[in-house]
Amino acid sequence: MPRVVNLNRKFGDKIKFIGINVAINEKIEGVKDYVRSNGINFPNIFDKDKKIIKAFGVMGTPTHIIIDRKGVIKYRSAELADDLEKHMKELLN
Repeated sequence: MPRVVNLNRKFGDKIKFIGINVAINEKIEGVKDYVRSNGINFPNIFDKDKKIIKAFGVMGTPTHIIIDRKGVIKYRSAELADDLEKHMKELLN
């Protein structure tokens, strides 16, 4: 998560970051505590009913998806955020 927080600091004026929290056994209070304690600096949605993850075909976490302005998925990864910055730069150019 620290990498994504740093990417939001770096690109947040050009790219909108949204976290989708799928904590299965968590209540909203636990999610809020996690967001706060990890310094997450972008909006987070608690996907309690799993509608969002089903719509995007998410099979595990973490999953990173970059969607362009037209709603087209340009990048998808179920790995850590290592290559995320590279793909963000490509999308911005």
